[in-house]
Amino acid sequence: MLREKIDAWAIECADRIAHKHRQRALTYKGLKEESDALAIWIYETYMIEGIKRQTPVIVYGHKENEMLVSFVASIKSGNPYVPVDSSVPVERFKQIIQASGARLILSPKTVPDEIKELTDLNLIIKDNISLFDVLDFYSRYIGQVPPTEWQVGLDEVYYIIYTSGSTGVPKGVQITLRALESYLNWVNTAYQPVEKSEVYLNQAPFSFDLSVMDLYMSLSTGGTLWSVDKEQIANPRELFESFKESEVSIWVSTPSFAEVCLMDKSFNQELLPNLKRFLFCGEVLTHDCASKLVQRFPKGLVENLYGPTEATVAVTTVTITPEIHDKYNPLPVGAAKPDCKVLICNSEALTEYTKSGDLTKKPEILPEEERGEIIIAGPNVSIGYLNNPEQTAKAFFTWEENGEKLQAYRTGDAGMWKEGQLFFFGRLDFQVKLHGYRIELGDIEENLRQIDWIDNAVVLPIERKGKVDYLHAFLTANKDITSEFEEAQAVREALRSSLPDYMIPRRISFLERMPMTPNGKVDRRALLGGQK
Repeated sequence: MLREKIDAWAIECADRIAHKHRQRALTYKGLKEESDALAIWIYETYMIEGIKRQTPVIVYGHKENEMLVSFVASIKSGNPYVPVDSSVPVERFKQIIQASGARLILSPKTVPDEIKELTDLNLIIKDNISLFDVLDFYSRYIGQVPPTEWQVGLDEVYYIIYTSGSTGVPKGVQITLRALESYLNWVNTAYQPVEKSEVYLNQAPFSFDLSVMDLYMSLSTGGTLWSVDKEQIANPRELFESFKESEVSIWVSTPSFAEVCLMDKSFNQELLPNLKRFLFCGEVLTHDCASKLVQRFPKGLVENLYGPTEATVAVTTVTITPEIHDKYNPLPVGAAKPDCKVLICNSEALTEYTKSGDLTKKPEILPEEERGEIIIAGPNVSIGYLNNPEQTAKAFFTWEENGEKLQAYRTGDAGMWKEGQLFFFGRLDFQVKLHGYRIELGDIEENLRQIDWIDNAVVLPIERKGKVDYLHAFLTANKDITSEFEEAQAVREALRSSLPDYMIPRRISFLERMPMTPNGKVDRRALLGGQK
């Protein structure tokens, strides 16, 4: 299993760097020894405190080596970990602690005082952990090995990632070791990384499930994880210096992060001579972004993936070859991994189906080229939201086929199958009603991106007195904007050939770059915050 694979590298390539962040490096030998020691401390602490097995361990920090040690130590002690990035507001941190029922917080940073003051939760807090300083528990347990039977089992929860909830309370997505193994078997087979050779870029915070792709692809194959932090990302010169030093061979990020990098002409194969594959997930990969990457990185394959946190990172993939690039706009997100089903169903009918509780008849699967809600079923699907049966019942159900029962998840995403490729059209809840018309914002965004001088587009509904008043499009362009009024008029004229008048945004703004969240996605809230 995964733990054995990670530990094996400590024997086979003990001094190979498992994780590099700025000037600090963690070897596979160090990862094993330090996680073994910490796992024994966690296990004994839980025993003394009477804490049940599989009680989550919160790991709080950013890109420090100690976070990886804490992740592996948690699963070796039989408990899932919950990554919480230090950029998370304290109130949200409190919500995660309360919702998860966690009793232990491990952190290489100082945990905020407001968290330490939560005395009613009986928290055990071990912060300012530095495994390069010999701590009491580390010196006591170094050299000891936790028994294999302690570790997280195949059908037990391995990690929990909290995502935004529609109720304002974050939802804890539980991913089992079986689901993670299913994902890793697929990507490692599909992309054939060379063991003990690859360097993976880690752009996303560990609290964002995209990081699972680079973290565990790297650890399962004896690779090196190269982390860039939020300060480096905010400073292009420092970021590009890190790229030069990194020898990255496999790039993992959101498309938005790549688009920001592409604004610098030096972002090319010369900067990253070893780069052979881009892996994109979490957002729409635009036609223009893919085109620029192919031109600037002739040795690099561009892979477009799709999948929600609830289905363990990703479930479809496609290589953007020249043929795919020229044939499709928007680009497809590919074919499904072999052990899962990706289906398109009528969303309203599916709601009635899951409400009825009668699962003897399957909901209708829509034919090719018909849009509907994307449903994912298979061993990679989450077992549900932690301590949240109401939201779990709305999103998860059992899919039965040929006598086999599969865990299924309603993504809330719009998509369709065409010529063996899945196409993603954004969120179903990005549908708005304006002047009596139902409008898919993703539809407008795709039409905007098809204008040859538009790089990216985000369309937001602007509300007045509780209802949508008009649509505002935010655009980035690949040419100089000399007159925003004239260029906006040109955009509207271009849209009129493909969209009805009621779908054409009233306001159009041009930006040098899209604002990004700490996860590397377009920050729609920041755009909305600029409205008056």
